[in-house]
Amino acid sequence: MSRVYETNSVVDKIKFCREAAEVSRCHSLKILGEYPVGQHTFNMLAMLRILFPEASRNLIWAIIEHDIPERLTGDIPSPTKWYGVIDKNNLTQMEHDINSEIFGDDSMSLLTQEEAKILHGLDITELYMFCKDQIQLGNQNLTTMERRIENYVKKNAHQYDSIILNLFWRVKDDTWSMMPDLETKT
Repeated sequence: MSRVYETNSVVDKIKFCREAAEVSRCHSLKILGEYPVGQHTFNMLAMLRILFPEASRNLIWAIIEHDIPERLTGDIPSPTKWYGVIDKNNLTQMEHDINSEIFGDDSMSLLTQEEAKILHGLDITELYMFCKDQIQLGNQNLTTMERRIENYVKKNAHQYDSIILNLFWRVKDDTWSMMPDLETKT
């Protein structure tokens, strides 16, 4: 393992993770409010808990770990990766090395093929839900990303677990209005 980053104590590792949770996602777009990595990760874990209550420890840890390296790399927009602006292999290796330093191993490398499909599906579905959140609030800046994600998922449906794919299409068709508050009955 190459040492791209080194921590000296358990406190350093915990601080690193807390700082990683604050990294801003979608920073290249004007958004309403904030969208930090920690919120994205929590939302993915909540979806996992609802959809796959018996999920493996490796999958849970991989979800926690999947964006932790962004503490050093920042959130690199997908189009930057698609168009070869960065070397994806070097980035993947760096992310592996960072997770191995912080957690002792990289749970992403321990996932089964099906678990990797679940993680990938939760990741893109949670981003899609963020787009819907923003559009619901009136931020039309995310409509392009929303359409891009819909087209990508449609074209690459075979890459997703069927449960998550069904969720994605249900979310697409949902009015996406806020859930009701507690009501008093009279």
